[in-house]
Amino acid sequence: MNATTTKFAQFGFDYTRFRFGLRTGSAACLALFLAWALGLEHPQWAAMTVWSVSQPTRGLLLEKAGFRALGTIIGTSVGILIVILTQDITLLAGLMLTLWVVACVYTSTLLHGLLSYGAVLAGYSASMVVLLTRTSDALLHIGVDRFVTVMLGILTALVIGWLFTYKRAEQTLVNKVRRQTAANLQLLSKAFAQGSIEKLPVHDHITQLAHLETQLIDHGSGSPSAHLSAKLLRRLLNAQLGIFAQLETLHFSGARLTPYPELSEALQTCAQAIIDNDPKRMRATVIALHPFVAKTPVAEAFFEFEHAATERLAFRGSGAAAQSVRTPSVLLHRDWRGAKESALRTFAVMALISILWAITGWAPLAFLLLGASVMLTLFSTAENPAKTMYFVFIGQAAGAILALSIQAFLWPHTNSIFTMLLCLVPIVLLAGIPMAHNRTSPGSMDFILVFLLLMQPNLHYEFDAVQSISIALAVTAAPLLAMASYKLLFPTNLRSRQRHLLQALERELQDIEQRSLTKQQLERYRARFYHRLFKLYKIADKLDFNAKLTAARWLLRVQQDLNKHQSTQTA
Repeated sequence: MNATTTKFAQFGFDYTRFRFGLRTGSAACLALFLAWALGLEHPQWAAMTVWSVSQPTRGLLLEKAGFRALGTIIGTSVGILIVILTQDITLLAGLMLTLWVVACVYTSTLLHGLLSYGAVLAGYSASMVVLLTRTSDALLHIGVDRFVTVMLGILTALVIGWLFTYKRAEQTLVNKVRRQTAANLQLLSKAFAQGSIEKLPVHDHITQLAHLETQLIDHGSGSPSAHLSAKLLRRLLNAQLGIFAQLETLHFSGARLTPYPELSEALQTCAQAIIDNDPKRMRATVIALHPFVAKTPVAEAFFEFEHAATERLAFRGSGAAAQSVRTPSVLLHRDWRGAKESALRTFAVMALISILWAITGWAPLAFLLLGASVMLTLFSTAENPAKTMYFVFIGQAAGAILALSIQAFLWPHTNSIFTMLLCLVPIVLLAGIPMAHNRTSPGSMDFILVFLLLMQPNLHYEFDAVQSISIALAVTAAPLLAMASYKLLFPTNLRSRQRHLLQALERELQDIEQRSLTKQQLERYRARFYHRLFKLYKIADKLDFNAKLTAARWLLRVQQDLNKHQSTQTA
């Protein structure tokens, strides 16, 4: 930690986040004035896009920008279609939009990473077109404006982000995996030295693997090479989980490992080579394990680790996978029940708002519907969305108050769009400061996004207190409504997500019990089981001791069933 980072940390700031926020704020200001120079009606949308799409690493920035563009194109097209079909009939427009957003949230819950993000964008991009179109005559204009401002924001974020993002940031996860692999081999060395895993923190090491596994989706963004890198790292993590699972199964069955000093020493040597980050020694010491582990009851699991490590080292040396080692496809966990519950929750809330909007004709309800479409899609996959909504509300309320203050006290004294935008610059530029502080970081992104959403510049501006306050209240009511829905309609938290995982594991174990699996099918099931176990361990780490015991019991049960199928194939 250098002197600058230490100084920032003394005041509660994260220096990396501060640099990221300052860079993003500068890019947002640039996009704001570029959109104004191009004569776009909603220049603030370009700045919002910059804040939404900017990322700390190049690969993630590039791929997120691509999925935002794709989601915007699909969502804008659907929004235009809805307005054309409904012809200013409020109830019909609201219900058609609700059905589209429901489809998007269902899809996004089943997908992973930026594919999920793209589905969410397709949902609320349609909302912005449908709900911010004043008349059907303005449809094409609002659609084109939405599309161009988003594309301009994406392009600005890409250029600025690419110029000022460290290349070495991409290797952070790789180094973490390398260090954790070395620590795991050292733990295994102790196990074979004493002939037992008793009193060794095996489950703590599995938890560390689980936390690394969740970062693979971001690591695999930006290029085919990055995707392959993430796939090989996942295989390496799965192989280590397999070794630990086999050792736990042996220990639970009462069998003891035979003390094996030669293997213990070989594992220590391999771990040291990994710590020293010497590719040649790593490859040699991994291969040197083979004759030793072949004499152990966990030989198959070790061989999988050998293959995964060899493949990863080949990729590191050439940027491509070795042809001699097949990389099996991985089936990840999909939360079908969670997707169904999210879809039903979204339908109930958005349909209710649509009906109230149609009955009352109160225009600010369109902004409430817009906010609800964002809150119920973007945060549906959060670990505890109701808790997240609290911070979102605080951030949005602060952004709305600041927006109203500028609208009331500064904008009436301006005489051009340019000067109106100048009033926004200090806020947009310095929004990264609360993002960098540990206390204000939650909700800081919502602060700047709602601030920009409410700041629509126009010539001859006059502050309408009733309308402006009504719109601000409608927008900030959305997270409160979403919080209530997350608590009351299919309550969603870590406990419920743990329950869904256990039910999915139970169903799939019963499914394979009734099937005769080929070797390839068993490999694919094993990969999905391990992915679910990683998620279970990650959740347990945030809950309590009983949750950790549950994860350990399911690790044993899953591995015992997999071993049963493995022995059937061997026979």
